[in-house]
Amino acid sequence: MFEEYEKYLSNPTPLSVEAAGELILGHRHIPADMTRPPRERAEAEQPDDSCVDFINDMTRAMACLPQTVGEVSRAARIAALERAKASVCAAQAKEAYGLEQDVVARHEDDGVYKDFPARGVGAEVALARMDAQYLGPRFSSYAKSMIEHMPYTFDALQRGELKESRSMLIVRETNNLDPGVRELIDREIAGEQGSLEGVGDNELRSRIRKIVLAFDNTEDMIKHGDAENRRRISLTPTPDGMMRISGVLPIIQGVAMKQALLAKVAKRRAKGDARTDQQIMADTAVERITGQEVASRPGLSLSVSMTDRSLLEGDSEPAFIQGYGTISAEYVRRMIARDPKLSKRKQKARVWMRRLYTSPTTGQLVAMDSKARIVPQKLKDLINIRDQHCRTPYCGAPIRHIDHIFQFAKGGQTTESNTDGRCARCNQTKETSGWEEFVVIGPRHTILIKTPSGQTYRSIAPPPPGTPAYPPESDMFFRITSP
Repeated sequence: MFEEYEKYLSNPTPLSVEAAGELILGHRHIPADMTRPPRERAEAEQPDDSCVDFINDMTRAMACLPQTVGEVSRAARIAALERAKASVCAAQAKEAYGLEQDVVARHEDDGVYKDFPARGVGAEVALARMDAQYLGPRFSSYAKSMIEHMPYTFDALQRGELKESRSMLIVRETNNLDPGVRELIDREIAGEQGSLEGVGDNELRSRIRKIVLAFDNTEDMIKHGDAENRRRISLTPTPDGMMRISGVLPIIQGVAMKQALLAKVAKRRAKGDARTDQQIMADTAVERITGQEVASRPGLSLSVSMTDRSLLEGDSEPAFIQGYGTISAEYVRRMIARDPKLSKRKQKARVWMRRLYTSPTTGQLVAMDSKARIVPQKLKDLINIRDQHCRTPYCGAPIRHIDHIFQFAKGGQTTESNTDGRCARCNQTKETSGWEEFVVIGPRHTILIKTPSGQTYRSIAPPPPGTPAYPPESDMFFRITSP
């Protein structure tokens, strides 16, 4: 009796993850054009991507908006541009996600980096976004999580209803949850169009926290239990010649520290100290950490780069302090000078000066070369003074490694020109397959970086104090040096 149905399959055709997501959630997690295999997409890629030209044209058009309008139109434009900016951020996240899929597929085909097939993606994204290196993997992870597990948040970002910072907040607050729970929270928070209108960061964070804790408070309890392991102290330069100290301490340690500082304030107040309570607390913390008797004269080594004119003749050319950054010459002279408020016994300080010779037109530092693979300490000191911070474009992190630009294993020499300062992440990134770096002859020490995707970036050493930021045009011709 079922003969007429024999041509039909007895079992339904299984659905892909994307198709199942479309049925359950109402639309796809992953963009439809991403379903094609990465190799197939790469082969179909045109030599000149017209979309890049369109984006560049759109960028230039934004600078040409007519200004013959009134305040009503300007306010409307600001709102429209904010929506457009959010939509562009969504498109950028989609491209970062696609780039990771392509790189992973290439590494799998080549049989490399099996433990970490996405190696190098974060560095590419960071450079393309003009970000520090550590921010690249964060953005890639955010894009992947949002596109694969939080489609409603992605849609709200594409519509311009949600700013990029708030979409990142949603992804970050739900990052450690089960994917299924994340998708439910995503639909609860951003599932209805217009549900996020007028919602600020604090209210959005509160909404997410309420839903997350209702589903599972295990992660929250683990965070409380791990407070002691997460304790930390950090020091960050501020633009006004100061350093901001911040930290996270367990309750017991924090309360004990506060009580000790307040006790010191009370003791100094009884002796008629003219400093404010905050000043006494800050000086006490420095004295106890450094072991010095007076906070204003710590007996530690400070590496300051400045011209002889600024040091001895009162010139205004700014100086550079390793561990802080650019600072005014007057401030450095005041640091070096004796403090008239202190006794001669308390204001003793030793100042050592070392002369560095630079090219008068370009500021290129002169240094000795070494034939050893290990970079000598004096050469390290010179590289630290020359580079000031990590040489990867847009990174700006403190220097942790002094290493070869063109690798020693490939024939690179241990010279001043073939060594540079990098943070730990960037120094490891340049070992990725397809990542190439060369020394370039230019007005100052220059590195040419070529990423696995074929993009090129140039890194020029910052100008030392007393040298021009932009060398003469006659010196702006570059050529790659041979290994």
